[in-house]
Amino acid sequence: MHNLIKVIMIILTFCLFNSCAEEFIVDTTADETLNRVIDSEFKFNRMPGMAYVAVNGDSIVLMDARGYANVAEKKIFTPQTRMEIASISKTIIATAIMQLHEAGVLNIDSSVNQYLPFKVVNPFYPNDFISLRMLLTHTSSISDVNQDNSLIVLHGYEDYPQSINDYLHDYLVEGGQYYSKESYSNIKPGESYDYSNIGATLLALVVEQVSGTDYNNYCKVHIFEPLGMNRTTFFYSETPKEEMAIPYLDVNDLNPENPFNSYPDYPDGHLITTVEDLSKFLRAYIMDGILNGYQLLKPSTIQLMLTPNQYDFGLIWYTSVMANTSVWRHNGGWMGISTEMRFDPITKTGIIVFINRTGCYPETLFESLHQYAKKQ
Repeated sequence: MHNLIKVIMIILTFCLFNSCAEEFIVDTTADETLNRVIDSEFKFNRMPGMAYVAVNGDSIVLMDARGYANVAEKKIFTPQTRMEIASISKTIIATAIMQLHEAGVLNIDSSVNQYLPFKVVNPFYPNDFISLRMLLTHTSSISDVNQDNSLIVLHGYEDYPQSINDYLHDYLVEGGQYYSKESYSNIKPGESYDYSNIGATLLALVVEQVSGTDYNNYCKVHIFEPLGMNRTTFFYSETPKEEMAIPYLDVNDLNPENPFNSYPDYPDGHLITTVEDLSKFLRAYIMDGILNGYQLLKPSTIQLMLTPNQYDFGLIWYTSVMANTSVWRHNGGWMGISTEMRFDPITKTGIIVFINRTGCYPETLFESLHQYAKKQ
C-alpha cells in the first residue's frame, strides 16, 4: 500500500504540472460548439462524472454537469454535487491568513514561530527563521518527502481524529512520531521553491492560534457563510454522504469498496464543496475582493496575492500562460479527484471544473469553457 500510494502521488504530481501542454482549442463561443467539445472531452477522458461553471464578473454565465456522481447507483452529477477538491483548498488557507494580516493580528513577513505553540526550525539552518510569506510561496524549506501516506491516511467516511496541531508537532519537531531531518530540505529557507502540503497546513494552524478557534470554524464564519457557501466544509461529519461524488481511483473499477479517506493535514486538500459554492469564492476574487456586499479581502490585498515571484507564484495562487493569456489558478489532485480553478483578472472571467477520477486535466475543456466565459 505504501508503494502504491507513492506511485499514485508521483503520477498526480506529473499530471498537475505537465497537463498544460498545447492542445487544439476550437472557437467555442457558440453554445452548440461548446457542448460538442464538452461531450467529446467527457467521453475521451473516460470521466465517471464532472461539473463545471464559467463566470464573468459577478455572474455565472454557464453551469452544468455530465455523468454520474455515483456510477453504481446511477446518481447524476449536478452543479450541487459535493466533492473533495484536493489542493484548491489551499486558496482558502491563503485567504484566511490574509484576512488576519489585514486585521493587523499577524504579519506575513514575521517568523511563523511567533504564532505557534511549538518551534519550527530547519535543522540544516537553525539560525534562519521561516516566515509566513515563505509558507505562502512554497519556499519555506519544509518538505513533504518525509510524509508517509500509508501511515496516516484513514480510509472510510470519517474525519481524522488527530488535530493539526498534534500532527504538525509530530512531523516538524525533533522527537515527534513522524519527525526526521527529511521533514526539511537542505536548502536555506526562502531560497528555493518546494511545493509543500505540510507547509500550507502549518498556515492553517497559525489561523487557529491567532483567531482562537478551529480552522474549519474560522472558515465558516469569515469565508463560507458570508459568501453564501452553504454546502461547503472540511469535514465528512458535516456533509451528507448521499450528496457526495464517489472518487474513482481506477476508472476500470466503478464500484469501489471504500473510496473515501481523510488525513491529518486536512486544510491543504480536504475541502468539500460544489462548483456552485466555490464559484462564489472565485467571483469574490474576480470582483476585487467583494461579492454580494461582503468584503472578503481588500483590493490591495488581492493585488499583493497576485504579484508573481521568480517561480510564477503569488501567495498560494500561481500564474500560467494558457492560450496566450495569463491566468491565475490552482488545481487539485488526489485519489479519484481532479479539479481546476482559474481566472483572468483583466477580463474578470474564470472557470471551475470538478472531475471524480484520478489524473484528468483536459486543457481543451478548460480553455474552451474560459473562452466561452470571455464572450458573454
